[in-house]
Amino acid sequence: MNQISFQNVYQTTTGAQVAIGQVASTPDGRQWVYVKCTTSTLAKGSVAVPITQTAVDNVSSSTNALGQIVYITKASAGWTTGQFAGSNVVVDDGTGVGQQAKVLSNTADTLQLAPENALTTALSSTDSDITIYSNFQVQKAAITSKLQNAVGIAQTAFANLDFGWICTKGVGSVLAGEALTPAGTDFVTGDDTTGQVVKGTTAKGPFDEQALGRVLVPNAAADQLTLVWIEI
Repeated sequence: MNQISFQNVYQTTTGAQVAIGQVASTPDGRQWVYVKCTTSTLAKGSVAVPITQTAVDNVSSSTNALGQIVYITKASAGWTTGQFAGSNVVVDDGTGVGQQAKVLSNTADTLQLAPENALTTALSSTDSDITIYSNFQVQKAAITSKLQNAVGIAQTAFANLDFGWICTKGVGSVLAGEALTPAGTDFVTGDDTTGQVVKGTTAKGPFDEQALGRVLVPNAAADQLTLVWIEI
């Protein structure tokens, strides 16, 4: 695993320094993943979850000079150039269903796939549908839901469109919407404030709630940063 400095993980930038989704550790053993904050800001201690999936109907495909199927096109899609770089795409209906690939980049109407993930079956604009999943383009966890596929927890503030590292394992802080007691309690998304956590529910399992770690030092009141062990 790559190693990064403490300075790296407490800084954000307006341009990518490494590829999003890259994982690394700091000298103290904590683990981190590199993300882009999209659609909202992240406060220190906010739980980050993937942005909404993009469903696209009736797409076609084409090949590169080597005959590899590495282009997926949606006429007049109107995408922002580069917005899906590093995302994953799955053909979820119609001709070619079940194929999956990594997106290298995109134009206003075409996804370019990594050659090693080239499709094996051409797509048809009459019935091929795709979903684009951007796991490392993130936003604050929504309220209420306890299953949100959390990616990590911000240990510094992110402005909208900032790039930076969020913690996935080790000692850190999380914003708690209630007193997390006693020590050892697990915590999950689902507070009434976006990005914040609440106590896990006794007897609930991973199909019901995504446990994000355990409390090390309980907070005294709601809406406070709490010292926790993060395990995502």
